[in-house]
Amino acid sequence: MKGFSTLAVVIILIIVVIAVAGIFFVINSQGGHSTTTTSTSSSFSTSSQASSSQTTASSQISASIIAGGSTFVNPLMQVWIKDFQSNYNGIQVTYSAVGSGAGVNNFLQGAYDIGATDVPPPSNLYQQLTQKYGEVLTIPDVVGAVDIIYNIPSFSGTLNLTADVLAKIYLGQIQYWDDPAIKALNPHFNFTHQKIIAVHRSDGSGTTFIFTYWLYTSSQSWRSSNVSYGYTVNWPVDKLGNGLGGKGSDGVTAYVSQNPYSIGYVEAQYAIAKNLTPAAVLNPSTGDYVLPTQASIETAIQNANLSSLPSSLTRDLSQYLSVFLNVKAHNAYPIVTFSWLVIKVNYTDKSKAEAIYLFLKYIATTGQTELPSGYIELPSNIQQLILQNLKLISYNNTSVYTLVS
Repeated sequence: MKGFSTLAVVIILIIVVIAVAGIFFVINSQGGHSTTTTSTSSSFSTSSQASSSQTTASSQISASIIAGGSTFVNPLMQVWIKDFQSNYNGIQVTYSAVGSGAGVNNFLQGAYDIGATDVPPPSNLYQQLTQKYGEVLTIPDVVGAVDIIYNIPSFSGTLNLTADVLAKIYLGQIQYWDDPAIKALNPHFNFTHQKIIAVHRSDGSGTTFIFTYWLYTSSQSWRSSNVSYGYTVNWPVDKLGNGLGGKGSDGVTAYVSQNPYSIGYVEAQYAIAKNLTPAAVLNPSTGDYVLPTQASIETAIQNANLSSLPSSLTRDLSQYLSVFLNVKAHNAYPIVTFSWLVIKVNYTDKSKAEAIYLFLKYIATTGQTELPSGYIELPSNIQQLILQNLKLISYNNTSVYTLVS
């Protein structure tokens, strides 16, 4: 019996050992699968959270951007703001079309986060900006053209004009539509003896700056007049009672629409919106009379010497005003220009810096596909130049683009 008991105990011990070993194997096996599953799940979750965190960082930015200036770009700016804010609900952008001169001045005074101007700030104004803010960026945002619009009852066909004839109209030296100089350019039309109403901007205007600078570079009559060029000028035609000043591009467009025998200058989109016929303007570099069309503006862009632009946009760019004027290429419209935005480089408000970066990045990329008629997309190399320079935007001297890219 005792032998049997000993044998039984041995057998029982063997069974217990086997059972324990089996349980241990099962636990380890299950534990291994559990660890792998947990690890995979944890890795996926971390990756998802990181991606979500980056997206949320952009979408949850809360900031306001106050911008203003150029009426030239205003119709497009309203399209951009609406589209941008549909993707970034926490960023509120407001834009006031007060004219380029006021836009840059309000930026200088700290009232605007972004100053919009049809020309780079002149050297003396640029120096004031850098003295106050340190580095500033002057960024192209779109390409446009200055149209010469007119209201001549019963006129049909294309009105041909030159810089010299336009100069003499605004100088008050040509006062009637049947002037021999106008008739010589348009021999197939019998002009009536009606006074020309020369409409111009009454406010500080980048469009005026471009137009008068083009007259200065293209017309000996204008150069010898001492009127020069700028956001505002003293118009000799006003002294004769033949001039009329309109506030903003809207004001000029309205005055030309309402006043028979008038002439004026506006950004192309305004002429298109009001169905006003533009004149064909002589490109003195080629001798061609060219209408402002998408094709003729693009021709000017494609043949301009853009390689002359510096790689850094944190410098005085006023010397590059004429890059698209009188481009030497057949069918190139002669009064083409960038529109520009001026901003600080360094900010003490992180959300503001991020919001401005995102808005300007949108303008340089997606915004270039949202253009109304009258505006032309920035060349691709200029878009890349802008994106590189936007990386300079910083919060307390720390770049913000990696936080919101």
